[in-house]
Amino acid sequence: MNKNLKRSIYTGIAALSFVAIAGTANATNASAKSYAKVTSNKTLTTDGTTRNVNVNGTNALYTKAGTLKGAKTVATKATLSNLSTSKSSEKNWRAYKVATTNRGSVYYKVVSFDGTYRGWIYGGKSTSAYAGGLKDYNTTTDPTASTDTSSSASSYSTTSSQASQTSALTTAQKAATYKIATPGTTNDGTEVTYSYPAWTQYKKGRVITDSTPYKDATFKITDETTRTREGDLWVKIEATNSANSAANGWIKYSGLTTYTSTPVSTFDSDTSVKIAYRDTSTGKTLSTTNTWTTSSSSTKEGGSAVNYTNSDGQTIGKYIYSKGAPSGYKITTTDSKDLATDGSNATVTPSLANATFGATLTVDVTPVASMTKVKYEVASATTGNANSTLSSSDFLYGYPALTASAQTSSLPVGGSTSGTFTVSSYFGSDGTFTKALNSTSSSNSVQTIKRNSDIWDASGNEVITPSVIANGLTGFFGQTDSSKSTTSAPAHYFYVYNPTKTLAANASTMNNGSTVNIVFDRYSTNTTPASLNSDLNANTDYVSK
Repeated sequence: MNKNLKRSIYTGIAALSFVAIAGTANATNASAKSYAKVTSNKTLTTDGTTRNVNVNGTNALYTKAGTLKGAKTVATKATLSNLSTSKSSEKNWRAYKVATTNRGSVYYKVVSFDGTYRGWIYGGKSTSAYAGGLKDYNTTTDPTASTDTSSSASSYSTTSSQASQTSALTTAQKAATYKIATPGTTNDGTEVTYSYPAWTQYKKGRVITDSTPYKDATFKITDETTRTREGDLWVKIEATNSANSAANGWIKYSGLTTYTSTPVSTFDSDTSVKIAYRDTSTGKTLSTTNTWTTSSSSTKEGGSAVNYTNSDGQTIGKYIYSKGAPSGYKITTTDSKDLATDGSNATVTPSLANATFGATLTVDVTPVASMTKVKYEVASATTGNANSTLSSSDFLYGYPALTASAQTSSLPVGGSTSGTFTVSSYFGSDGTFTKALNSTSSSNSVQTIKRNSDIWDASGNEVITPSVIANGLTGFFGQTDSSKSTTSAPAHYFYVYNPTKTLAANASTMNNGSTVNIVFDRYSTNTTPASLNSDLNANTDYVSK
C-alpha cells in the first residue's frame, strides 16, 4: 500500500475518532445543562390559614422541583385533577415551602391534610400569587342566606332535618338552645367538638375526644360556616354554663338537637293580667306576651287591677314601661312622645284605667329599625388590597363582648326604619363605640400591652414608635402566631381598632339598622395574654354573624 495513502487513512480515522469523542462530551454537557438548579428554598412563615391551597391538575406532584435532576412523580396530573374536585376536606392542601430555580420557575412544597400526598408542584413564575398547578383555596365558605320566617326553632329540632340543611341559620335557630344529640367518642363531626370544622385547617383537630361528660350540657350557637368541599353546615357552640366551657368548639349542625325547657305557667286569673302586643303596621298580634301579677292575695278574677302593684312595686303601667317593646318595635304612644315611666301614654286596649284581673291588655307597637350591628375585619397589609373578615375563632376569647348597657349607649339603637346616623359620632376616634370597645368596664377581653416585650406589625417589623413605648397598644389577643413564637416565648396576634380605617371603609352616613365594618390593625406580640374578665356580664349580640 502506498505509504502516503496509508498515512492519510490513519490520519482520517484519528480525526473521526476525535470528532466522535468531542461529540459525546458535548452531548453529555448539553444533557447536564437541561436540568434546572434551585437558587432559593425557604419555609413559608405566614399564618398557616392563609396558605390553604388546591391543586388543579395542570401540573404533577414531584419528590423535588419537576425540572431538577432525579425528580420523581408523586402524583400525576390526572390524579391531582381528580383530587381537586374531591368532596372530602381531607383532600385540602397546605403549602409550607417555596423554591425558585435558576430559570425563574417557582415550586411549592405542599401536603394534603390527610398526609397521603406530599411533594413539590410548579407554582408559576412569581411568589406573589399561586399559579401553575396551585390556586388559593378557602376551605370554608359562608352558608347561603336563609329564607328566614317566623318559624320557631322547634321546627328544626330533629337531627334528620338539620342534616340536610346547608343554608344559614334562621333567626329562631340562632336564638335556640341546643344539646349534643348523641354524646360519645365518634370522630365524625357529630359527637365531639373541634377547634375548626374538621379538616379545614391543617393539623387542627378535636377540642374534646368524648362528649359523654357533657350529655346534659346546653349550648348556644355563636358562629356558623360550611365546609367548601362537603357543603355541610358547621356551627360554633358555647356552653350556657361556664362549667362546661371545655366542650366549646365547632360541630356539625346535624349533631345538635334543640333543647326546650318545660315552661312554668305563672298566670293566675285571680292575680294576673296578660300583656300582649299588636303590630300597628299589620294589625296582627305578636307571639310575645308578658304577665303582670299582683303581690296581693285578696284579689279575684274580674276585679279592677288599677290600684295594685306587683312584688317590685310596679303598677301595670310601670310594668309595661319596664318591659319595653318586643325586639324590633317601640311602644306607640297617644301623644307621639316617648313612653312615660308610668306607662300612662301607652296606646293600650282596653285602657289601663279599665284593666281587670284575668284579662289581656293589648299594647300597640310600631316597627323600628333593628339595632345597628358590626362586622369585624382586619386591614390588609398591602395598600390597595381588600380587608379580610375576622371570625370569632380568630380572636383568642371570641368576638369582643360588650355589656348590654354599653351596646345600648354606644350604638345607634332602634329609631325610624328610614332614619340615618352619622358614622363618625359612634365609630370615630372619639366615638361612643370606640370608647366602649376599648374600656375594661364595658369590654370583657380588651387588654393593653406595653413595650416591655416584643411587638411586631403586620409586615413583621418591630414596633418602637414613641407613642407605643409610652402608652402601649390597646386591643384584643388573637390566636397563636407560629411565625413569631419560640419555645420560651409563644407569640399571639393582637388586634387594635383603627377608627380612621373604619371610617374609610363605610359611608359617612348610614341607615338605622345597618351593619358597620369595623377595621383592626393586626400586630404580633410575645406578651402573655391575661385571662378573660368573666365577672363582666357581656355578650356579642351586637356582632353581625
